[in-house]
Amino acid sequence: MRILHVSSVYPPHVVGGAERIVEMLAEAQVARGHSVGAAYLTRHAEPAGERHGVAVLPQASRNLIWMEDVFASPRVLRTANKVAQMANYRAAADIAGAIATFRPDIVHTHSMVELPPMIWAAVARAGARSVHTLHDYDLLCSRASLFRNGSVCDTQHAACRVAAAWKARFAGQIDAVAAVSQPVLDVHRRFGLFRDLPDDHARVIWNAVDVPAGHMPPRRDGDFVFGFLGRLVPEKGIETLLAACRSLPTTGWRLRIAGRAQEGDDRYRALAEGLPVEFVGFTDPRAFLDTVDVLAVPSVWLEPFGLTVVEAFARGVPVLGSRLGAIADLVGTVGDEWLVTAGDPAAWAARMIEVMQAGRAALPRPPAFDAVLGAVTPTRMLDAYDTLYADVLRRARAA
Repeated sequence: MRILHVSSVYPPHVVGGAERIVEMLAEAQVARGHSVGAAYLTRHAEPAGERHGVAVLPQASRNLIWMEDVFASPRVLRTANKVAQMANYRAAADIAGAIATFRPDIVHTHSMVELPPMIWAAVARAGARSVHTLHDYDLLCSRASLFRNGSVCDTQHAACRVAAAWKARFAGQIDAVAAVSQPVLDVHRRFGLFRDLPDDHARVIWNAVDVPAGHMPPRRDGDFVFGFLGRLVPEKGIETLLAACRSLPTTGWRLRIAGRAQEGDDRYRALAEGLPVEFVGFTDPRAFLDTVDVLAVPSVWLEPFGLTVVEAFARGVPVLGSRLGAIADLVGTVGDEWLVTAGDPAAWAARMIEVMQAGRAALPRPPAFDAVLGAVTPTRMLDAYDTLYADVLRRARAA
């Protein structure tokens, strides 16, 4: 089978977890014998080539602003960039050229935040079949988060309704979708997308994590260490966590924060002033997780999947997570006591104190995470997508 992945970016350039999942899937498909390519945006023109067996087809971004420069740009330019990106026919033509070059059977799209929806029309014109993974809410929300002014959006704001209507014109040409969690699929269908797809063409396929065999967390002593791993943005609940820390004892604990804020982390450093909080910036997740006793995932938005939860479980690290969206589905497998009300600093502080007082000996051990880790192996993800591709092609031949 010939498979072309299309994503806003692709490793070695990484902005979030979606690119790492695309890389894992593409390279695993190569190992299984498929011919696999990846088309994606780059800041500047780069030559086509090969990376770990995957044919890479980089396309110079035609958006007004490169994605990592957005927050440093004036608001009027950011708005213009967002509008122009959705109707960027030159970018769609570039991807169409990559499709013509690679001649795929399946075009698998991911993370379309920086890409125009006309790509799905280009796939249909090329005679290929399209599969799209719902990594977030970019088809429904201009911010891809369904989160605004500190709370989850129960309805779409006017600008999002207009953008979503435009994207829906082309999303109807998608042959099948895979959501990274059941809540993500449910939300899209609640807003009217993919209701007409039969259930076997609208599936939940959890993201995979390559779990090292036999890993045991290192023995620790001294202060109890909480960790936060992810982008420093309001929807991740970092403000809730820092507020909770104000109610913790003055000694006996530390918080390590790994991640970056695109607009700078001065705001969060100010919230942490005087607390035993360390900002370590962008770092290797595995190495970071080996330095903490418990990972805190205090998200206040409908987290699509929660890759950091799985990564923590893979390192034998228990997680305190928000009782919300996919985080609740993952963390709840260990026990309801590891779920905390989202956006409630008092509840977070109370539960963090309980965990510290119980001590390291009372923390869940690695076998407690087997239910999740057994469901997110790369082989399971690969098998699920192979099956979905085959069903799409079989349905196309039957038609």
